Formats: sequence, C-alpha cells, structure tokens
Amino acid sequence: MTDDQISETSAAVTPTSDEDELRAFGYQPQLERSMGAWSSFSISISCMCVTAGIFTTFAYSLGMVGPVFVWTWLIVSVGQLLVALVLAELAGRMPISGYAYQWTSRLINSHYGWFVGWAGMMAFIPGFTGLNFGLAPVLLNRLDIEITTTSTLLVVVIVTLTQLAINLAGVRIASRINNAVAFAVEIGLSIILTGILLIVGFVTNPVQDLSFLTTSTVSGNGFFTAILLSGLLAMWVLTGFEGAADLAEETKLATRHVPKAVLRSLVFAIVVGFLMIVGLTINIDDLTNTIGADVPVAHVLEAALGSTGAAVFESAAIIALYAGGLANMAAASRLMFSLSRDNMLPASSMLKKVSPHTKSPSAALLVIAMMSLALVLVGSYGSSQAMALIVGMAALGYYAVYGLTVAAVLIASRNGSLPARTDFDLGRYAGPVRVAALLWTLFVIGCLTIPGLNRRTALMAAAFFVIAGVWYAAVLRNRIRNDQAGVPQIRPSEGGTLR
Repeated sequence: MTDDQISETSAAVTPTSDEDELRAFGYQPQLERSMGAWSSFSISISCMCVTAGIFTTFAYSLGMVGPVFVWTWLIVSVGQLLVALVLAELAGRMPISGYAYQWTSRLINSHYGWFVGWAGMMAFIPGFTGLNFGLAPVLLNRLDIEITTTSTLLVVVIVTLTQLAINLAGVRIASRINNAVAFAVEIGLSIILTGILLIVGFVTNPVQDLSFLTTSTVSGNGFFTAILLSGLLAMWVLTGFEGAADLAEETKLATRHVPKAVLRSLVFAIVVGFLMIVGLTINIDDLTNTIGADVPVAHVLEAALGSTGAAVFESAAIIALYAGGLANMAAASRLMFSLSRDNMLPASSMLKKVSPHTKSPSAALLVIAMMSLALVLVGSYGSSQAMALIVGMAALGYYAVYGLTVAAVLIASRNGSLPARTDFDLGRYAGPVRVAALLWTLFVIGCLTIPGLNRRTALMAAAFFVIAGVWYAAVLRNRIRNDQAGVPQIRPSEGGTLR
C-alpha cells in the first residue's frame, strides 16, 4: 500500500476533517486535496533539489575557497535543522497554503505577515529561476551546443513555459511527476551515483587523499570571507524543505503528514548532499582546470566516470533540475494565491482565481512565470555573475522568511497566543531551539549581505523590499486597517479561534 493509499484510507474515517480544519481558519476549500504523505515528502525534496542544486552552485563554492568548502555543508545543516524544527511545528498547527505568510499574520498581524509573504516571493521566484538557469548550461553541454547568453536564455524560456503548462494542468499531474522524479532520481540515482563516486574516489582510482578536503586556494585575511561566501551552496540547496507546507491545503491529513515531510526531506538532503559533494571533490584530478571548465561538475564526472557515467549523472541532474523548477513554481503560485485570497496584492481579484477544471491557481501561475522570465532577462544581460545574483536573492529571501517567522513564534509564545499543539511538538526544548534558530538565520543573512561580493545581491533584495514598502504605505496598510485585506479574523463562535 502506497503512502497516498494510506492517506486515503485514513481520510475515509473522517472525510471532512481536513476541510473542516481549513474552514476553521476562515477559508472555503478551493484547491484539490489529492496529495498524500509520499507526495508531500516529494514536493519538499523537489523544492530543495539536492542533485540539481549542487550541479548549479558547486563551481561557485569551489572557486571561492577550494576543496575545504565541503565542510560548510555540515555547519549549515545544523542551523537548518533548527529552523526546520520550528517550521515543522507551525506546519502542524496551521496547515494553510501561503505557509509563513499565514503563520506570521496569525501570530502577529497581517501587517507583519505581508513582509514575510513578500520575502517568500523573493525566495520562490528566484529559486526556481535559478534552477532553470542552472539547467541550461548542463543541457547545452550535454548536447554539445555552445554555451552563450542567448542559448542559455532560450533554454530557460522553453523550460519555464513547459513547467507552466504542466502546473496549469493541475497539482495531480505535477505531483505525479515530482513523485516519480523524487523516487527515481533524487532518491534512486543520486544515491547510486554518489556511491559510485565515493568508491572511485577512495578505492578504485583515487587521485586525491582525505587531506585534499582541507586544502584552500585562499590564505591570509581573505580566507574567512571566502569560506563564508563558499557556504552559498549549502545555504541555497538546504532551503525549500518547507515546500510541503505551502501545499498543505492540497495534502490529506496535513497536520500529520506535512511536519514529517519537512523534517524527513531535510535530513535526507543533508546526508545525500554531503556525500555527493565529497564524492565530487575527492575526484578532482586538477583543481585549476576544474575551476576553469565551462561546467566544472561535468569535467569532474568525465574524469572519474568516463563519458558514459558522466552522461548518466548529468541526465539525472537535468531531470532533477526540471522537477525542482516545477515544484518551486507550484509553491510560488500557492503563496501568491494565498496573498491574493486575502486581497494583499494588486489585482488580487484576478490572481486568486482557481481554474474550475484543474483546480490550479492559473492566473497566479502565469504571473509567476512572467516574473521569472523578467528576472532571467535582467540577470542575463545585466550582470556577469547572473547565476550567483539570482541564487543569492533566493537564499536571502528564504532566510528572511525563516528569521521573521521564528521571531514571530518567539513573540507569540511569550504572549501565549500560539495555536493548540498537534502531534508534532518541541515540548520543553521549544524555547532554546527557537532562539538558536533565530540567531542562525541572522548570521546567514549577514553572510549573504555584508561581504563586498554580495553587495549587488543585497541591493537587489533591498529594491525588492522597497517595492513592498511602497505598496504597503500607499495602499495595503489602509486596506488591512479597514478589514479589506489580511487573514480572516475568526471568532470562537464560528468554530475557530481568535488569532
């Protein structure tokens, strides 16, 4: 029996529990609730997209400081586990599309929630844009087509439009694709190929020893900054695990399945991802040539596994990149739908529409795709480091969401306004975990904004928030004050609780 079948069997006992829970938060069910435990896990796996994310940013991190960057993965992993524990607890207490926007609006108020939701948009849109942008050179290299700005842009446009078409067809089709990719590629091939890389690198054809993993290409005063910048790989790849929470309204028994999906997907990504970057790094025969290659990961794979092995690994990465973009586009559209449902965005009446046939937020999907393509154009022709800029914006958006959400939980906990506990609860460890998670997110935000090389990312993110601030000051603040926008305020007599 599959996880989806288990969910269906359990749901048959209490057929309206999920819908009644959603109504208690002030919303009528609109989206199709067809996802089970496995689908929920798969969405988070695809949103993180470990294999694809490593292909995308491995070269950047390696080039920053050399092989020693692999250890930043473990440091980031500890911090992200702290964040995931806090978010998993919230996902069980408030299973609503729009995740952090909904959570913080109910824990603090809709004024605060607006900026959290906007930060989420800055995470998801550049997030799937970065995956599609990373797919292009890998695909072009495999097809032996020259990698240029124009050819890269053309691939990204085609990929984005096909992902849009699949998402418009409905979550049932998109989730089946994610299920298949998560099982076959992210869990199956990634483990097998990572194992092969480790065997080749340490047993059958070692070209380096373990000490290679502690070597650096930077010394002196520049090492500390370089090692912080090299952590971008882990800081970006180990985000998106909360994707399952953003599709909670389409998940059966969401209070049970979504928290588990959030944590299990992150633990899986930590273990497999670390072994993968170690396997890739230990197989580098010539560091200078690898850093200078058009696609450094492909260069490593060719040397370690030969052309056939490299082709298999690259094909797996291409599929994973595509599915990751598909999942992140879906998550971004649900966040936009959630904001529009509460009249928080311009043209909300249009953006909140759900197709009566596919039950997908079609208008939000179209706008999300157009915003992604605009970002690609700006990045492609406006910056020589477009990939790092887009990935940096996504990572900064994610950590802004994490920090603002954890801060809201701490405030609500002090005020005694946290929603009732569910099956997943941190108990007596809740306070220390939340404080540590907040400190961690502040540290990462500093890493992503303070170093000189990240100033452009910081300026782009600042401009993004200036837009949010202008809209809020000019229109949204009054809308919320006049009860024309914001999350519904449910009274106890209406079956819910006052938030």
